[in-house]
Amino acid sequence: MKKTVLLLSILAGMFISAQARAQGAYAGIGVMSVSTDNATDFAAVFNGPTGSGDGSANGLKIYGGYVWPSGFGIEGSYYDLGSYEVHAASTKTDEFKVSAFAVSGTHTMPMGTSFDLNLKLGLAFTSADYTCVALCGGIFVNTGKSGVAPLFGAGVGWRVAPNFTLGADLEIFAGVPHSAAGQEVEYDYTAFSLSAQFKF
Repeated sequence: MKKTVLLLSILAGMFISAQARAQGAYAGIGVMSVSTDNATDFAAVFNGPTGSGDGSANGLKIYGGYVWPSGFGIEGSYYDLGSYEVHAASTKTDEFKVSAFAVSGTHTMPMGTSFDLNLKLGLAFTSADYTCVALCGGIFVNTGKSGVAPLFGAGVGWRVAPNFTLGADLEIFAGVPHSAAGQEVEYDYTAFSLSAQFKF
């Protein structure tokens, strides 16, 4: 009985200690690999059999937030979701550039003494810019579209040091609005990121 009580006390202490380390203000920066069907679908519709579009791009995120002792927190983020080129054969005809500012609620759950499970739910204020590069005119004119999209995220943080964490996250921007070539459409963006995070 005493051993059981001792074991439960140790586990509770580890949980409380890990939770305490997770709380506070933080800021981070990460590199992302982002995927979407926007450019590939655009190429298929407007450039025919020789059309092709980028299905993925490199991106960047900069973020900061605060976690309370309960594990709940708030986070503000800027995302560069990448540039996506459209081609007809070897000619670049169009390009999309997408970015977002997001405000999210977060929840951090300790997993042992060095790892955290991080969940995120928020709103992303998106900007999708379309640029016509070749064969322009008519409906093919430069346009931009702003909108609001739900943001869902989950990831794992590894506390390398008390004030330094490495993170791996999967984030989904659902239904980002676009306007191009007379079409109003929405596309999801799925981002996998590796980041470095500093606690204040």
